[in-house]
Amino acid sequence: MQTEYAEQKERTDHERITDIRDVNVGDEILVGDRVKPIVVDDRGTRPVKTFQGERTQHAVEASGEWADAVSVLLVNRIDMATGERRGEVSVDLGAPEPVWRVSE
Repeated sequence: MQTEYAEQKERTDHERITDIRDVNVGDEILVGDRVKPIVVDDRGTRPVKTFQGERTQHAVEASGEWADAVSVLLVNRIDMATGERRGEVSVDLGAPEPVWRVSE
């Protein structure tokens, strides 16, 4: 928890993203403790089965604009028990990480 607080404190000059639906193609974002921004390349949705039925999970793909940069998939986390969005973003379907929009 202490690390997350430190990251949030250091990035007060950027807008925190808790819902991938708020991100547009072309936006520059910072993910976790990375210092180089990546650019959103694509947006989409996919169906996810929860205990409450099928829900829509929103996702974006983003990559760096440098040689050998890899793409990452960011998705809104969904609570499988309730089917509700959790307000967290997962990177490559892993653990949640903080995401910020780079200020212009």
